[in-house]
Amino acid sequence: MRVFVLFAVLFAVCAGPALAQDAPDAGRQRQLDLAGRYLELTQGADTMKVVREQIENSYGEMEMPADQRAWLTDQMTSMFQDVLEVAIAEVRDDVADSFTTTELEAAVAFYETPMGRSIARKEIQMSLAMQEAMMPALMTRVESMGEKFCQRFDCGEAGEAAAKSGW
Repeated sequence: MRVFVLFAVLFAVCAGPALAQDAPDAGRQRQLDLAGRYLELTQGADTMKVVREQIENSYGEMEMPADQRAWLTDQMTSMFQDVLEVAIAEVRDDVADSFTTTELEAAVAFYETPMGRSIARKEIQMSLAMQEAMMPALMTRVESMGEKFCQRFDCGEAGEAAAKSGW
């Protein structure tokens, strides 16, 4: 009996605040639903296709057996999809707050068309290409900033070791 009472008290303490929250009104719920649909259309399944292709291409350049490349591609794609789903859930409220209902309705209507889906895929591809193009310049500047930091502040042995290793 004590276990049951303890469980009931823990449930009341932990679940009470969550259960007490008001459900969003119909207008807010519509906004959230549209934001979710917008994110699904612009960051959903097509994103994963493009990301998988990118991962396959990057591993294709490495010298490793095909079964290892396939395993790594599957694992990285799955991991990226999990993280993307978490990120989409995290930003849904922000998207709902950033766009009006009318804007979200227009964006969803557009991205549901063949042209909209094509543009969304190309935006993802261009975003990945931009990140890839930026990486060498970014790494050079990060290394330079690290050197400047150690010139200005005493990094000691740890800073010297990091500088020698390329960090």
